[in-house]
Amino acid sequence: GIYGTLFSISNVIIQSAVNGFGDDVVAGNSTATNIEGFVYVSMNAVYNAAITFTGQNHGAGRYDRIKIILRDCLILVTVIGLILGMSFWGLGRYLARCYTSDQIVIDYSMVRMSIILPVYFLCGIMDTLMGMLRGMGYSTLPTINSFIGACMFRVIWVFTVFAANHTLEMLYISYPISWVLTAAVHLACLLVVRHKMKNRLKLSID
Repeated sequence: GIYGTLFSISNVIIQSAVNGFGDDVVAGNSTATNIEGFVYVSMNAVYNAAITFTGQNHGAGRYDRIKIILRDCLILVTVIGLILGMSFWGLGRYLARCYTSDQIVIDYSMVRMSIILPVYFLCGIMDTLMGMLRGMGYSTLPTINSFIGACMFRVIWVFTVFAANHTLEMLYISYPISWVLTAAVHLACLLVVRHKMKNRLKLSID
């Protein structure tokens, strides 16, 4: 709940920045967001699977399987994100016409989709790593990581980099950058947690 609230706050700030470009940009942003939602839901299924399988094996003490789950989920979410992201980007103008017939709105929707969809798999990787941590029983840690790496970063970006270079492209690029930063922190935490589990397993065997 906290995680969702934090993201909502950062999204409100970004949405207010989008609103400053006018009605056509707002409509284009909304259109692109709706199309991206289909890709996100598909990747989110992998995130939920990562939590479930990691939690089950963690509870059973089968820490050796967690490495396999991590590998398979990362491969799966990357493949899904790339295939769907690139496909929806390539068909973006046709899909946008399902929401609007205004060519200007469609053009603005493509500005966002051109930046987000080709690298949307990065968001899937970030969420999957977060799911792995939650499955291992660490719920607070990924929430803090996401708050700093995604929410706070985007807010700071809006008031600094975007304020200095007031373009849609500069606003939207904050998304993939925040995904990379947050995923890197999640991965570092995951490696530390796995190392602790290995030591715990070794002690229990000894």
